[in-house]
Amino acid sequence: MGVCLLIHGFTGTPFEVEPLAKILHGKGYEVITPTLAGHGEDRQALERVTWQDWIHSVEHILTETLKVHDKVHLVGFSMGGLIATYLAVKYRDRVESLTMMSTPIYTINPKQLFKTIAEAIQKSMRSGNRHEDIARYMAKAKGTPLRSLAHFRRLIQTVKPLVEQIEVPLLVVQGQCDDLVEPRSAEYIYENAPCADKTLHFFEESKHIICHDCEAEQVTRMVAEFIERQQT
Repeated sequence: MGVCLLIHGFTGTPFEVEPLAKILHGKGYEVITPTLAGHGEDRQALERVTWQDWIHSVEHILTETLKVHDKVHLVGFSMGGLIATYLAVKYRDRVESLTMMSTPIYTINPKQLFKTIAEAIQKSMRSGNRHEDIARYMAKAKGTPLRSLAHFRRLIQTVKPLVEQIEVPLLVVQGQCDDLVEPRSAEYIYENAPCADKTLHFFEESKHIICHDCEAEQVTRMVAEFIERQQT
C-alpha cells in the first residue's frame, strides 16, 4: 500500500485528522500525521514561527518520506489543506492525490458563526451551563496571537493563486454548516483547479472539524475510497 501524509489545521493538532488516520492505517496505508511548527505547545509558541515555518515543517517530512516512497497521498484539514496544496504543486510528480477538507479561501462564515453562538447561548440559558461552543470561540479569541493570525492570512494569500496549478487528482470536502470557513471556499477550489480528476462534496450537517462531526463516518469513508481509487 501507499503512504498518506495528513496535515492538521491552524492552532490545531493531529487529533483533528485522527479518525481518518485510523481508517487509512486499518486499510494498510502508512500514515504520517506531523505537528506543525509552533503547534502542540502553549499558544504563545505561535509567536515565534511564520507561515513559511508551517510549510517547511511538513515539507521536511515529505522530502524524507519521498526518499523511501515513490509517491504520497496528501490530505489537509483547514489550514493543512493550504499547506497540502502548496506541496502538491511543488512536488506534483511525486504526489498521487490531494484531499482538501474544510480548507479556507474565504474565512469565517459570519452568518453561521452568529447562529452557532446564539444557539449556544440559548442552550446555556436553558441548562444553566456554559456551552462548549462558547468556550471554543472564547479560547480561540483569547489564546491566538494576533501575529500568527496575520501569518495565517498571508498563507491564504500565497496559496490561493496556486489552486490554478493543481494537476493531481483532487477531492474537496466541505461542511455546509462550517462556522470558521466560508463554504464557497470549496466551490472556488473546485472551479479553479485545472485537474481533470476532481470531486467536490458538501456534507449538509457538518461544521468545521469535519472528521469529528456528525457525518464523520461518511467523510472518512469518502476520503479513504478516493485515495484507494488513485492507487497505481
